[in-house]
Amino acid sequence: MIIRENLYGLNDLDNEASLETIIKDNEPKIINLIYGMTGDYHIAQDLAQETFIKAFQSRQLFKGQSKISTWLYRIAVNTTIDYQRKRSGRKENPAEELETKLDETQDPDQKCQKTAMRKMLFKAISQLPNEQREVYTLKEINGCSTKEVAEILNISVELAKWRLHRARMLLRKSLTQGNGYENMGSFKLTTAGIE
Repeated sequence: MIIRENLYGLNDLDNEASLETIIKDNEPKIINLIYGMTGDYHIAQDLAQETFIKAFQSRQLFKGQSKISTWLYRIAVNTTIDYQRKRSGRKENPAEELETKLDETQDPDQKCQKTAMRKMLFKAISQLPNEQREVYTLKEINGCSTKEVAEILNISVELAKWRLHRARMLLRKSLTQGNGYENMGSFKLTTAGIE
């Protein structure tokens, strides 16, 4: 994995095993968080790598007052916001497909439908206002509690709830208005894709 190769030279042997565990446990959620914020899976991979490098370089700042995943989410959000500020003059490309491992025996029509739904959903998420996109991605895609979302974003729990509510309303409107997907049924988005 690219992240592990780039971090290998930065750590000492005493921390290598714990670093590997931290990356393994948090990498998919960090990528999904950033993917939800940017709408581009390849950029999400790059920014996730940058997140882990920044976390390792500033590991002495982690005081253990929150979970390490909360600390990593905060670094990922800040890294993504910095990236978006730098690129604010240019429009991002539409969301690319999230690569998932699908069962080879799965019906090709079902695979195609899931891919289309996933692409449509992440495109809709990427069009949310930044504040709502951050809250929605942390809560709904990464499964953080509302309290964790508030802590990661340094906002009140009430504000996190309100932003989540607004994000859900905007997504519902976006996904049901004039796009031909009114009757697509229900689905659940997980770190492994759409179920």
